[in-house]
Amino acid sequence: MIQKPAVNTNFRGGVSRGRNKMEHLTLATEHIRRTLAACNTNRRKSAFAEIFTKQLPKKRIAIYKEYTEEQAHAELCYAEALLQLAFLNMLQDDKFTSLIRSSLKVRQCYKCYRICWGILKYRDWSNGISKAVFESGVRLGVGAFNMMISLLPKRVLKLLEFVGFSGDRLFGLQQLRLGAQIQNSLRAPLSALLLLVYELYATQMLGDTVASVAFEKPDQVYEANELLTYWLDIYPQSAVFQLLLGRYQAITGDLERAIDTFEKATTLPVDWKHYNHMCYWELLWCYALRADWLTAIKYVDKLATESLWSQATYRYMKATFLIQILDEYDVSVRPGTGSKAKQQQQQQLAQLQQKQLGPYKDREAVLKDVDLLLKDIPKMMHRFAGRSLPLEKIALRKSKRYFNQNKKLTLPALELMFIWNEFKLIHCQQDSIMSFLLICENKINDLIRNRGQYQNFDDDYSLALLLKGVCLRCRGQLFQASMCFQEILELKQKITIDTYLLPYCEMELCQLALDAGDIPEAIKRLQRARNSKNYSLESRLHFRMHEMDTRLEDYNHKTGKLIKKAGSETVIPGHKRSDSHSNSSICSTSKEEQRGDSESEVDITELKPMFPEFEEEEEFGGLNGVFAAEETFDP
Repeated sequence: MIQKPAVNTNFRGGVSRGRNKMEHLTLATEHIRRTLAACNTNRRKSAFAEIFTKQLPKKRIAIYKEYTEEQAHAELCYAEALLQLAFLNMLQDDKFTSLIRSSLKVRQCYKCYRICWGILKYRDWSNGISKAVFESGVRLGVGAFNMMISLLPKRVLKLLEFVGFSGDRLFGLQQLRLGAQIQNSLRAPLSALLLLVYELYATQMLGDTVASVAFEKPDQVYEANELLTYWLDIYPQSAVFQLLLGRYQAITGDLERAIDTFEKATTLPVDWKHYNHMCYWELLWCYALRADWLTAIKYVDKLATESLWSQATYRYMKATFLIQILDEYDVSVRPGTGSKAKQQQQQQLAQLQQKQLGPYKDREAVLKDVDLLLKDIPKMMHRFAGRSLPLEKIALRKSKRYFNQNKKLTLPALELMFIWNEFKLIHCQQDSIMSFLLICENKINDLIRNRGQYQNFDDDYSLALLLKGVCLRCRGQLFQASMCFQEILELKQKITIDTYLLPYCEMELCQLALDAGDIPEAIKRLQRARNSKNYSLESRLHFRMHEMDTRLEDYNHKTGKLIKKAGSETVIPGHKRSDSHSNSSICSTSKEEQRGDSESEVDITELKPMFPEFEEEEEFGGLNGVFAAEETFDP
């Protein structure tokens, strides 16, 4: 069996400590290239005649059957190493041409997995362990390709389908589940990890801005819980599963336990320093969602000191938290009426400064730090695969705006929370939602009271109104939320800078219509959002549009089945959020309610090897839909 050369990942010791980032990437690339050379030596070499005969189905099946175990594993390892090389090339070179070259490598990797799929289907295996290792790798690769491609927006999918890629999300998730259930397999934990990343990150970042993951996808949350329980029993000291456990607790609204888990994870003896950075990232959001801005700043400072990922992003995030502290401080020290109120104000001022401003001496010290943070952002921009990071684009645009409009920004911390769909994490914590709603109300009142001081009043007012509408949605005040979004759309001609607010409002109204069961209105709002062009955060919204398309298709499919089943009785179900069973949140429901239809679920606590019967054609019926064209056998 082909073994990949071991790569030294201990970044703390010896020689590797002195190497910079590019030297590490170069070293990793050398190891991967040696791996590819070793795999290529052991791959099956196709005869010249096979170029023509492999187009015949029977001959193609015969070719798959001729693969030896060594050749099969070499093909699989070659595909995996090729994918790693593609990502390393993108990290090494920030030019757009590197993205093209890496895309070609991914395409070749895709072809290799198609070959492995055929080998798994048709080859006779005498060694059960060897088959389990190979099958887990194939299901991991095929499942990952299908799942990740299916998450992309439609406009990207059309381009990928043109060059031969296609993806089916349900099929991909099914393959990952099967791969995770294969015992004695090398890549089963990786399949489980990919499933958990999808269920704990993708569903939160790409879905609706308000509904919690537990509220929106109870089956996925239950599966994530079962996977974590199973794998933590096997690997109780696993740093990665501890991180995912904290993430599970965060998306289900249990921020206290999530903070404890993440802080415990930072103390684990992990040589990979970026692991702690991921924990810091999660911790800063947990504290931000509790409006504990000073503690959130502490973890941003840790990231800025230790991480090289994006200094512009870290600086902007710290500045937004400081601005939020200033806004709350200004509300607290706003002069009262009468001598008694002024006297009380002076007595409380010292306490407020110590409590709200933290290590800063006074308001001017905070402003000075904000100025320094935002001033240097343009110098810290960098590109990845020829493109700038979305968060850095936001930071650059907002930093320029801060200095252009008399050093003012409107609710920048809450805006970041909205962009990252962080409101979903506190959907069931009404106290937190109420505190953010009051922050939005105070800002709106300040904008109206000091309208002349804001050069872009309509943009700032619309942003505050959008955030207020999101908070109202979280509180279940749907009519009031709808009025906020409608008011923003009425200001369409006056919004000149934050034009992204308009399509985002359309998507919020689309979600409200879907919640109410008004499918035609939801489709109309979705189409209006899709017709918007050339606005900030456009790519991010396209992911949400794609998810909404999927939900509407699922809704219509389920509705059609129920209408057909009812016969003459017209049964049109409401949206699942209005259903009393699916309305149960993981924050307040029992385990049985979270599980949903337990009879249709795989009991992941009793994982057993699930090897499909390859004699049946249906078992691999998704092959034609997933892999549209036939592969080449050339390296």
